[in-house]
Amino acid sequence: MVITHRHIIAAAKTSGGSLLPSSSSRGQCDDDTDKKHFGGKHSTKQLGDKSPAVFAALLFLSFLIPMLIFGRHRPAYEAARPRIRHCCRHPINANHDGTMPKPWGWQRWGYYDFEQNFNCAGYLNDGTKPVPNMEFWETMLKAYNQEVDPTYKFDAVVPPTEGYRHDENGPPPYYAKLSPGKGRGLFASRDIQKGEIVHDGTKSDVVFPDGLTWKRFVFALPRKMACDQVAWTFTQPFEEDGPMRVVSSLNIAILMNEGDKAKDVNVEPQDGNGAPSDYSSVFYALRDIKKDEEILMNYAAYDTDYNAAGIGAQSQTWVIELVETCLNSLGWRKIGATLGLGR
Repeated sequence: MVITHRHIIAAAKTSGGSLLPSSSSRGQCDDDTDKKHFGGKHSTKQLGDKSPAVFAALLFLSFLIPMLIFGRHRPAYEAARPRIRHCCRHPINANHDGTMPKPWGWQRWGYYDFEQNFNCAGYLNDGTKPVPNMEFWETMLKAYNQEVDPTYKFDAVVPPTEGYRHDENGPPPYYAKLSPGKGRGLFASRDIQKGEIVHDGTKSDVVFPDGLTWKRFVFALPRKMACDQVAWTFTQPFEEDGPMRVVSSLNIAILMNEGDKAKDVNVEPQDGNGAPSDYSSVFYALRDIKKDEEILMNYAAYDTDYNAAGIGAQSQTWVIELVETCLNSLGWRKIGATLGLGR
């Protein structure tokens, strides 16, 4: 609904006072200054001077709030949010240990908030990043033990730089190195026959109990490592009508790339009958794979549903509380109450 001059007059009569900010207009939140002027009277000249700013703000909110609450198109939603964040949030600077501090409202962050606020794009698009070494995986394990499961350990025989204990022969039949045009990837360490198990996620994956635990884990990591973990996280149900879970891995198995074309894909998750299954974590070879050939899957094998898994942005609650905070801190308490944002 577009808020017009008629709505403002009606709201003013209902509230019994002015709806205009009591201090001079400005683009940033200033709680200390505005608190001094709450409830102050305005002259006719002051009201006339401030009306354009109020109309502009109300017009902006009339378009913004419905779009954020009811809109489902992510690019528009993501494009609109930084304008509000700029008003009431400050840039996030890393802690001394490289981790990122938890800002206001971090519990409501979604998957894409981490990508954006941790400035992951440049790092993740760098195709020359080295393959993670043992120190990398130990740092990630420490954070996982701290925030998720204190009992989780790496395999005593196979280090995470080689994967996990695939069978009695040791690690899975692949190794990690840089892939031209793809960054880090997995390559066959020997010839693999069609129908052979190439990767077994039941021995490799870590499943988070809920979305909030995953968020704590990401915040416990140094920034670039957190970006890696965000990029590696996927969602998967493990049974029909089962809950969508947040899944990742703490070894090189997570480096498996996607084929550019359908014919490039040489592994897929299958059930015990050899049928493709998005409930399965066991990957079989779709054809013979030669030694040193890259192992490639189709990422669409698993449905991506961050909201169902608990790591999607909760837009409705988030935007209402954020707009309420901005309005109150700007001294527009009566506008907030009129819009139904007061508590």
